[in-house]
Amino acid sequence: MAKGCELCFTGAKSVIFITGLCDDGCYYCPVSRDRLNRDVFYVNEVPVSTVSEVILELARSGSRGASITGGDPLVRSDRTVKLVRAVKEHFGGNFHIHLYTSGRYATIDVLRALDKAGLDEIRFHPTRAEFLSRAKAAKENTSMAVGIEVPVAPHIEEWVKDIIMRANSLSLDFVNLNEMEFVEPNARALLARGLRESPTRPFTVKGSLETAIRIISWAKESVEIPVHFCPATFKDNIQTRNRLVIASLRDLRWNEEPLASGTLLEYSCIAGKGVLVKREVYPTPNRRPIVAEEVVGDCSD
Repeated sequence: MAKGCELCFTGAKSVIFITGLCDDGCYYCPVSRDRLNRDVFYVNEVPVSTVSEVILELARSGSRGASITGGDPLVRSDRTVKLVRAVKEHFGGNFHIHLYTSGRYATIDVLRALDKAGLDEIRFHPTRAEFLSRAKAAKENTSMAVGIEVPVAPHIEEWVKDIIMRANSLSLDFVNLNEMEFVEPNARALLARGLRESPTRPFTVKGSLETAIRIISWAKESVEIPVHFCPATFKDNIQTRNRLVIASLRDLRWNEEPLASGTLLEYSCIAGKGVLVKREVYPTPNRRPIVAEEVVGDCSD
């Protein structure tokens, strides 16, 4: 398993959404409409505007690594290189950073700049066959771990197998398969292609899990490169929850109670009314609420 995946599994990685800008236009892209094709900047759902704010949030969350995503981070390569360098300088060389890109803007100069800044791992989503040459260039010209990460669904099974074969021929370090998501931003495009939401696995494309299992079985006999599958439920129920648990326990306030889900119950009095209320919130600095306030008692108690 790729090093970046090991840390994500335990919730030890923060997610840095460095820009929503992207020029690939994948029909299955699950990025929300308020982010896609907008130059916005988030860390763990917290909006930021500077590298310093990123470092503060990484420290608050207790992360031991970070994944840089988008959009395509290399649309803003200068910002991305600056961020990687600053994070490494602040947290040290053992702070693991991996990055996702289609490869469209992964020129030799950009790849070398990322390597020099300290990027540990780069994952290509080759929307075009020629972008695989960028993965080859990264493997041959940098010290970074280089892999492929693509979605999997029934209608692209042969394409995924071809990508795996090509990655194997280039001696890349790994291939990751992601269960294709079926969410509001991509639902119309997926329906137009005859794809449907799974009746047993909400928010995923029907048949994606079964397709991944077939591909994994095929890859075991056909290639030497490691091939892994990441179900959508794993990201939501384990990876994200573990990250929230770590953040909530580090940042717990006197009027809050941690929940097993990684969220918090926040208790407070409403001024002038004398009633005690509670609400469930995410462990972000602004305590973004999940549910509305509920009256649970009297402040005098």
